[in-house]
Amino acid sequence: MKIVHIITGLGDGGAEHTLFKICKYDYLNEHIVVSLKGRGKYYKLLNSLGIKVYCLNFNLFSIHKLFYLTKLLRSIKPDIVQTWLIIADFIGSIAARFAGIRNIVWNIRYSNIEIKKVKLFNLIVIRLLIKLSYILPKSIVVVSKKALSLYKSKGYDKKKLKFIPNGYNLKNFKKGEFKKFNKINNNIPIIGCVARYDPLKDHLNLLNALSLIRAKRINFFCFLVGANIYKNKILINEIKRLKLTKNIKLLKPVKNVSNIMSSLDIHVQSSISEGFPNVVAESMVQRTPCVVTDVGDSSYIVGKTGWVVPPANSIKLARKIELAVKEIGTRKWHKRCNQARLRIKNKFSITKMINSYNSLWNKIYKFRSY
Repeated sequence: MKIVHIITGLGDGGAEHTLFKICKYDYLNEHIVVSLKGRGKYYKLLNSLGIKVYCLNFNLFSIHKLFYLTKLLRSIKPDIVQTWLIIADFIGSIAARFAGIRNIVWNIRYSNIEIKKVKLFNLIVIRLLIKLSYILPKSIVVVSKKALSLYKSKGYDKKKLKFIPNGYNLKNFKKGEFKKFNKINNNIPIIGCVARYDPLKDHLNLLNALSLIRAKRINFFCFLVGANIYKNKILINEIKRLKLTKNIKLLKPVKNVSNIMSSLDIHVQSSISEGFPNVVAESMVQRTPCVVTDVGDSSYIVGKTGWVVPPANSIKLARKIELAVKEIGTRKWHKRCNQARLRIKNKFSITKMINSYNSLWNKIYKFRSY
């Protein structure tokens, strides 16, 4: 089959990464990608796979590009059009219908559609999509179990919602050398948090938890890694205030996240809002147990292999991190590390994800109508 993916952009995000993995590991179908915006991180990566990528540089004042997209789809003649993220779901599916294509799949990855927490424009689009979900798509892919129940309650067509979690390549396993590179004693536990700086990631909650641990004279070193983390004045000032300067290092985003995850003893996700956090699963692939807040599908991903705490609670977060640190090196710890990787293999492998998408596409194509 010929699958055209229409996505809002190709920057560094979870949806973009999942799309890239589908194009890379699905050998049964031909994939073509259309970015409504310009080029981004995944433009070159997709090109390196031999994937044809079109970038439209779409904005609110370039409605004529909707007609260009329609014409492009007519010339490509795809068997399936799969759209990613709310703007692409809206624009892409309308263009597809104008092109006479009815085999449309939405991929919704929005984890929070509460009125107070969504931009007005996005809220308008979401409300339109709820109505259009009964008309435009043949199926709607949801990446998060909690989001699935949320979308049902908000009014999306329940019959079309299908849960397909992200998949991960278990071949990407390697032992990192962050301790050696940063000259950290092998006996010092390494904690990490890989997340962009954003209030929703609640780094300040993590810093407060770490200060409570340090107050007990428990030694550790923590890496905070992500966009807008390095030289972040808010974080630097808070680290100084909490007297954690010797215990924390701020790092820029890295190309290969597995290098960091495999170097950590513990990965902490301290967010107050998530959908399906990739970093949790990616750390577990590297046999790195996680302490997570109970938001989105974090607890579902971790299962019994890690620790789950309420969001925005530094005291409880500190207690679980302390438990994890004290367990490092024990027989129970080694068993936990192996179970973390095994859980990803059993529930979230790349093969399982690709098979789920192929099953969905084949079902739609079998009953195609133009």
